[in-house]
Amino acid sequence: MKTSILIVEDEGIIALDLKKKLESLGYSVAAIADNAADALHCAEHLRPALVLMDISIRGDRDGIEVAEEIRRWFHLPVMFVTSHSDRDTLERARITEPFGFIVKPFHGLNLAPQIEMAIWKHKMEEKLRASEAWLSTVVRNVADALIATNHDGEVVLMNAQAEALTGFSLAAVQGRQLLEVFQVFDEITGVPVVHPLETLYDGRELSSGARSYKLLKKGGSEEVMVEAELSSNWDEGSLMGIIVVFRDITERRRAESQNRQLQKMNAVALMAVGLGRELAESQRGMDRSVNELMAVSRGHAVSLLADIYERAAYQQSVVQQLVSLGTSNRGEPEVVDLNDVLARMEGSFKKTLGFRDVLTMKLEPDLPAIRADLPELRRSLLRLVADAREAMPDGGSLEISTCAAEAGVQLTVRDSGKGIRPGAEERVFDPYYQSRAGNRNPGFSLALVYHFVTLSGGTIEVESGMAKGTAYTLTFPVAEAAPARLLTRATMAHN
Repeated sequence: MKTSILIVEDEGIIALDLKKKLESLGYSVAAIADNAADALHCAEHLRPALVLMDISIRGDRDGIEVAEEIRRWFHLPVMFVTSHSDRDTLERARITEPFGFIVKPFHGLNLAPQIEMAIWKHKMEEKLRASEAWLSTVVRNVADALIATNHDGEVVLMNAQAEALTGFSLAAVQGRQLLEVFQVFDEITGVPVVHPLETLYDGRELSSGARSYKLLKKGGSEEVMVEAELSSNWDEGSLMGIIVVFRDITERRRAESQNRQLQKMNAVALMAVGLGRELAESQRGMDRSVNELMAVSRGHAVSLLADIYERAAYQQSVVQQLVSLGTSNRGEPEVVDLNDVLARMEGSFKKTLGFRDVLTMKLEPDLPAIRADLPELRRSLLRLVADAREAMPDGGSLEISTCAAEAGVQLTVRDSGKGIRPGAEERVFDPYYQSRAGNRNPGFSLALVYHFVTLSGGTIEVESGMAKGTAYTLTFPVAEAAPARLLTRATMAHN
């Protein structure tokens, strides 16, 4: 099949002469046009392999403008055939990225090599365009976030995942330095990461494998934990740029933290099962002896025995917590309206807080039901309120709120008291760990709350600041998605 060429020329004799020359060289002439409208119509419907375009054509638009439209809309190669060789005209023509120039008169010129070179160049560009489109599609659809730079470290490519994690759009940051967009800090020290180009300029290789960083989103509004792999892109010894592939590991870190906490709780629970029962038996014997002594004693001895009895009662409560922590025989979960439970317990919350503290309830209406052990839910709520009371010895405010979330139903208990020490969030649910300043004894209270929430299929997170108070956020799966029964300790250990 002959190569088809479109001639755009407003001088009829020259057009026919050019047609004759092309046909003698083995090409076919698809059409001859002498104005912009006809040229665009023929380009669209005939789709020739090449357009030979005269710069001066009929009408209010010249060949340079028409060539630009043909290139932009139909991706066809254009060669200019013109008697204009002045610098200004040629500079205008070059903007349209032509595939060559043929200056009239062209009698005696061998057009074939120029035409074949233009057609070959166009085919190569089309292959490159298709390859770039394929690569762009792959990058857009890759699961991880990806940023690529040029050899100067300036951003040239970002996929949608990278835009979402950084908060920047590619259009807004193209040409900006990598670390202006990928704002990462060392996970441990918080020190800004050194630009990878500096590492390469020092003659060192980029660290292989994934590393964890804190990524600051656009505007510094949010911090995300990411795992990133940086690599350099080389071509025959020349640095082409840097490629960063990264992913959000916030949820993974939260799951790892929960797993570590469960492991610690399991270790404590194993001890608590045996120790709690042994202490409970000893406690019962001591209670009987104290009661018998009180019955036969008089005067000061009675007050001393009463003091012993009071202290023994406290020890008994600690033993009960040990037994509770160690047992896997929880009550059966049931469908619960969390807002209803909270509303009914408002009086108990106020009583637990005392007159110096103000309670506010913000319950989002029409929440889906959750599935939980109702008695244990009530006990856990009172433990959180008691913890808030201890954090506000001089009085303060407590807010209990609920809302629907993507992961389920969220309950937040926020106090205005002493915040948790920096870095103590990891251990706040450990038995007897004193996460707040002061002399209060946290005992097993928060450990039992953690235990309950986890066995209910939910999660609990803590947010705190030394001058901002503390907020515990409990997330429960909705009833339809919750397990039919609570996980036993043996199941958790097995998993």
